Order: sequence, then C-alpha cells, then structure tokens
Amino acid sequence: MSDIVFLNNKYFKFKEAKISIEDRGFQFSDSVYEVVAVLNKKILDFDFHIRRLKYSTSELKFNYKVNNNFIKNIFQTLIKRNKLNNGIIYLQITRGVQSREHVYTKKLIPNVIIYTAKKKFNLPNKNYKGVKAITYPDIRWGRPDIKTTSLLANIIAATEASKKFAYEAILVKGKKITEAAHSNVWIVKDNNIITHPANKEILKGVTRTVLINIIKSLRFKLIEKEFSIKALFKADEVFITSSASFVTPVIQIDNVKINNKKIGKITKSLALNLYKSIN
Repeated sequence: MSDIVFLNNKYFKFKEAKISIEDRGFQFSDSVYEVVAVLNKKILDFDFHIRRLKYSTSELKFNYKVNNNFIKNIFQTLIKRNKLNNGIIYLQITRGVQSREHVYTKKLIPNVIIYTAKKKFNLPNKNYKGVKAITYPDIRWGRPDIKTTSLLANIIAATEASKKFAYEAILVKGKKITEAAHSNVWIVKDNNIITHPANKEILKGVTRTVLINIIKSLRFKLIEKEFSIKALFKADEVFITSSASFVTPVIQIDNVKINNKKIGKITKSLALNLYKSIN
C-alpha cells in the first residue's frame, strides 16, 4: 500500500489521510474512480483514463474540472515517492461533503483521493497463466458505463467467484453476456474476435479500447455484438481485459473447459502485441 497519499491538494502519510464521515462517496457511493496501471514506472494509457474520468464526472454533474497535467504530475510524484515499479494508481473523486440528504446541493467541493499499490501482473511470459471464471447474474444498476464506486453487485459476484476458487465472475443478463465483475469479456469463434458493444450496458474499458486498435492493426476480424451464454461455453477461446488484468486467458468457466484448458493462439498473440505496445 502507499506510504504517501494525495488528498485535496496535499500529500499525507497513508494513515493520516482522512475525510468527513458525511462525504457523499462514503454515504451514497456518490463518487467515481479510475485504476491506472504502472509498469516499469511507466503510467499506462493515461489519456484514455482521463477521457473516461471526464465522461464519468460529466454524466454525474460533478463540480470538478479534470486537469490532465495536474493529475499526471500527482501520479508521477506518487510513483517516485512510493518507489512504485509495478502496480496501480487509484484515483477517486467524490461529490463532496454535505449533511446527509439524498438530494445533493450544487457547487459542493469534491474530495480527490489518489494513492498507489504494488501489484504483480499476469504478463505473456514463461509464467503466463489461464484462469477459471464462473457465471453470475448481472444485478448491477442501470448505468455501468459510468465508472462509479457503486460496486456492491460486483463485489457479491467477485466474492462468489473467489469462494469457487475462480479469478473472475462473468455476468449474465437474461441469456446474454454483458461483461465481468472487474473486466470486459471476449470470445474467439472461427477466428472471429467477439465482444459486447460499448453501450450503456457495460463499462468502456481502457484496455478494451487499446486492444481494439491492436486487433484492427493485425487485421483480425472484430465483431462488436451481444453474445449468449451458450456462445460463451462453445467458444474456441475466451479472455478478459482490464487495466489490471491486461489480456488474461480464461480456460474454464463453471465446469466447462475452454480449449481443453489451454491458452489459445489468438489470445496469446493479442497479449503479446498489447505488451509490446506498452514497452
């Protein structure tokens, strides 16, 4: 965990960083966040994260203007002061502090919290591994395209996956796959790469966006469409993407083996090309 934290224009030791118990992020999940990967001290996909942060704060009408250079300087300072080589930067912006009331008042002053954490990534090297996933009902609120801290449904799904010794929970709405508890979901069938379209039913993942550009550059056939749980189980390959998972192969879902529990060729190729693009 961070030794040094940024909170509202000041740097604190982690244990000394505090906000009011009437902060709306604490009481109502009235806040947004980003998780940004750091690899070999390099901040990954910064511009994409900032673009999504601006979208989230705008959709929720926060009284906060996102300043790219200001935030990047904080990130770089925390990387240096916390001696972070590989890990994540967590940024959260809350609407602010107000006496408890569902209706928020205008022009509240947001709380801005940024800290770092070390993390080992599943990279496409000799230790690259496939993971197990489960399926779970998608019971999230109706706007998962906004990256809010309202994650209780995700937490329930992810915890259920952990109980079953699985890495991720793939979410099912009706008979369709949306995404996963903390990642986007992709399938490969007959050399076609398929993923859910970026609409208001899923979060437009940063790694998802980067990978789409790579897929197009490699001239693979990409199809953005809804797909069923049946298609998921019958896929030639399955993988998930996120800022912390990069491209992670899924080799078993529930009791169904995917590609005989081997990492697929297309998945491995995409993982390698993504890794090359960030080095």
